[in-house]
Amino acid sequence: MKNTRKQSKNYLVLLALSLFPFFMACSSDDSDPTTPEVTLPENVLANGMAFTKTGGKNTLNVKSNVAIEVISSAPDWCKVTAETSASTTVFKYTIDVTENPTTQDRTATITVMAGSSKAGEFTVTQTAAEGLIIDSGSKSFDVSPEGGTIVVKLTTNGEVTATPDVSWITAPQTRAMAEKTFTFTVAKNVIAERVGHISFTLGNLTETVTVKQAQGESSGMSSDAQTLASKMYAGINIGNTMEVPGGETGWGNPKVNKAYIDGLKAMGFNAVRIPCAWDSYIVNPTTYEIDPTWLNRVSEVVGYCVSNDMYAIVNIHWDGGWLEDHIFGGVNAEIDAKLKAVWTQIGTKLNDYDEHLLFAGCNEPGMNETTGTNNSFKNPEDIRTIMKYEQTFVDAVRATGGNNASRCLVVQAPGTRISDAISATYAVPEDVATNRLMVEVHYYAPYQFCLMEEDAGWGKVFWYWGADNHVSGSEHNATSGEESAVKEQFQKMKTHFVDKGIPVVLGEYSAMKRTVAENQAAHDQSRGYWNEVVTREAKNHGIVPFHWETGGEINRHTGAATDHYVIDGILKGAKEGKYPYK
Repeated sequence: MKNTRKQSKNYLVLLALSLFPFFMACSSDDSDPTTPEVTLPENVLANGMAFTKTGGKNTLNVKSNVAIEVISSAPDWCKVTAETSASTTVFKYTIDVTENPTTQDRTATITVMAGSSKAGEFTVTQTAAEGLIIDSGSKSFDVSPEGGTIVVKLTTNGEVTATPDVSWITAPQTRAMAEKTFTFTVAKNVIAERVGHISFTLGNLTETVTVKQAQGESSGMSSDAQTLASKMYAGINIGNTMEVPGGETGWGNPKVNKAYIDGLKAMGFNAVRIPCAWDSYIVNPTTYEIDPTWLNRVSEVVGYCVSNDMYAIVNIHWDGGWLEDHIFGGVNAEIDAKLKAVWTQIGTKLNDYDEHLLFAGCNEPGMNETTGTNNSFKNPEDIRTIMKYEQTFVDAVRATGGNNASRCLVVQAPGTRISDAISATYAVPEDVATNRLMVEVHYYAPYQFCLMEEDAGWGKVFWYWGADNHVSGSEHNATSGEESAVKEQFQKMKTHFVDKGIPVVLGEYSAMKRTVAENQAAHDQSRGYWNEVVTREAKNHGIVPFHWETGGEINRHTGAATDHYVIDGILKGAKEGKYPYK
């Protein structure tokens, strides 16, 4: 019995010890009744926090009656730092977001923990809406003098605009950024070493690429303006043909063919002026894009000449008057932009032709806005307007590079009148190429002999010109503007331009044929002699002559002369005339 009582006592002690943790736990729960109460700002819970590409900091205040922990899912760029708070119930944290170096938006989750329980969470968003990164290998390029293409690689998630600051770098159209590459064309360089830049823009972001190009040698472009002018023996216009708005055959002449050009060469002409229309061939009025078919056609006709060792001048002729009939009133920005666009396209298309091809900016700027053939400009500002357009022409052609960087260019005197060419206001454009400009005038004088169609109250038509061709007793003998006048007018051009190293192009000259019952032979001889004198004196004074022919004096199919008075007179004058160039 004594042993049994002892065992029972031991059992009770063990039972009490085993229940002790339970009582202790119950006692602890009863003594700590706190339930976690955590409150995040409502706007943060609803909207999260948003940061731009550059990053930044924001403050998070959490109200809690228990200790909490705030955790970032992306601590490498979205860092959470606990700050000291004056309150024991409000916990302050700083959300610090670094700059986003990528072009992709990114997010992080911020979680608030109360012990082992999640008390709340929200999202931090950082955008990269203006991401634009130029690849390190595309920051700069050294391009050979021959030109070529460069490819700029970039990373972005927006629509980027690429803008070169020089015209010899051709920009692509704006591209979808899925491609992430831009290809540019760099023109051949024969001017001087040069540097250009390409700006890539996305919103407020701009990245710049530098392009350097050394100077190269030009092939077949060695002649300066005087040297080239001295090579042109006699010139002829293909009038009333390719300058016809909307159609080469619109004014009755056939399409220009190689046989016709060959015939001109065989006859004695080695230079051809090709008046051209362009406005009616523009297929996109917004960009002024020219129909490629027409560019190809003009190139074909130029090729007929150049391949025959003949010189050719391509211009923008009257062309509906969009340029040359809108001189008064100052420079028009739209006309200026159109002029640049058209010459950029012409220059680009015809760039490969050597020095046998010349460009002439327009035809007779402002002629139709003044009264009478010899009425000079009254307002110097109108002359300055022409000069501004001519500067645009020269700059546009030069910017296409290649052979155009040194091609000889022809600019027109205001109205192509000698009186305005030698005015105190007119001056040729600035040119990056040295000694590669010529000045153009036209000559239809005296008016009564060259253009007047019938007698007027103020005077008679001149049928006969030159002392040896006057008809005794006729009222239609020239009374002014004969041989001495031709020399006097051309001497003005020689003094003002030729003697200063600037050759002159006589882009047009002719005298109309009339049916004269009184003495047809004397009239025909007068026309032949007038063309002889004008051609000879032009060359003697450093002026390159281009007769205006519209199909009445030369067969347009074969290139054979049909008016021997005129053609023989021109070729005789060309043979006798001598350029004063060294």
